[in-house]
Amino acid sequence: MKKYHLFFSSVIVLGLVFCMQILIGSSAIAADPVKVSVLTDMSGPYAGITAANVEAAKMAIEDFGGQLLGQNIEFVYRDHLCKADVANQKAKELYEKEKVDVIFDCPNSAAGLAVSKQALIHKKLFFSIGSGTTRHTGADCNRYTFDWAYNDYMLATSVGLWAADNLGKKWYTITADYAWGHDLLKHFKHALETKGGKLLGNDMVALGTADFSPYIINAMNANPDVLVLLNAGKDAVNATKQAIEFGLKKKTKIVHALLFIEGLKAVGPEVFGDNYVTGAWYWKSDNPGSKEFVDKWQKKFNKPPNWMNAATYSCVTQYLEAVKRAKTKDPKTVIKELEGHTFKDLLANPGYIRPEDHMQVGKAYILRAKRSEEIKEPWDYFEILGVMSPEEAYMDPKKTDCKMGDF
Repeated sequence: MKKYHLFFSSVIVLGLVFCMQILIGSSAIAADPVKVSVLTDMSGPYAGITAANVEAAKMAIEDFGGQLLGQNIEFVYRDHLCKADVANQKAKELYEKEKVDVIFDCPNSAAGLAVSKQALIHKKLFFSIGSGTTRHTGADCNRYTFDWAYNDYMLATSVGLWAADNLGKKWYTITADYAWGHDLLKHFKHALETKGGKLLGNDMVALGTADFSPYIINAMNANPDVLVLLNAGKDAVNATKQAIEFGLKKKTKIVHALLFIEGLKAVGPEVFGDNYVTGAWYWKSDNPGSKEFVDKWQKKFNKPPNWMNAATYSCVTQYLEAVKRAKTKDPKTVIKELEGHTFKDLLANPGYIRPEDHMQVGKAYILRAKRSEEIKEPWDYFEILGVMSPEEAYMDPKKTDCKMGDF
């Protein structure tokens, strides 16, 4: 009897230990919440456009309900100063020390590519929103990186094809002399040649140039139908102002690589009025949920969101929805939920995540900056002239250099 008693006692003890291990393990799993992060430019050259992406991510988490997998969703953000080396280090820290499950945004192509490599090393997700390089969906694609809302091909091809049909087929380009500008020039030129147009000339101009007069004079001498400014920020402002001063704008249409409502507000519609650009979204769009998002944003910040803010909100929401469908935050399982997924939200109606290269595709908008007399409502600086289909706006995945590979 004593032997049996000892045997059953041992069994009971082992059973209790086993149950405690299960409970401890369950508790550990339950105590491991989904952790979301935004890595963006909050104090560098793009801060006026991208810093608010932090607020867009917070709003997406709040509107989702703030909880996932039975736990509160955690959120952190970091400033990469628009520098690739800083982005690389911050991403490493976020994945390793902060234990985040996902990083969103990261303007600046070099910075985005650095974060993408860290995502692959750590086997965690990265959603590029602010980084426009086509390398995310080309030669440097990987299973853990997704590209959301736009890239350089989409910016150039959409307005490029439209401009060649509607503004003229003789172009002159002024290009920022670094990787982003070179990439844009390639895609703008291809769009023009597709329509039988001719590039009359191009000037490569150093980033931060103040005096564009030599290049404006070159453009005037070429007598183009369209002047294409492949730059952004202060460079775009200086080039446009000098095109006006020299009288070029009176006889030539101006197309931009990138324009945001914040830039138009800061400089004034008298500078950019009647110029053209591609947009991934505009706050006057009628996509499902767009008006509600805009109203909430305006109430909180006293201005409408730009399209990168909307893209961040969309991207964070779609990630959380994928985790919810997967019933786990395991990266491989979530990635499989995202690949090939079709959705409708404020940004895309519909949107589709291509499994071949992880590009989120949707319609692209052709926008014209309104003249001063046309603006009847604060911040309503653009008119939507046309819409390009995803098939027109984005490169065929079969023509990219992406070899996605396995996990």
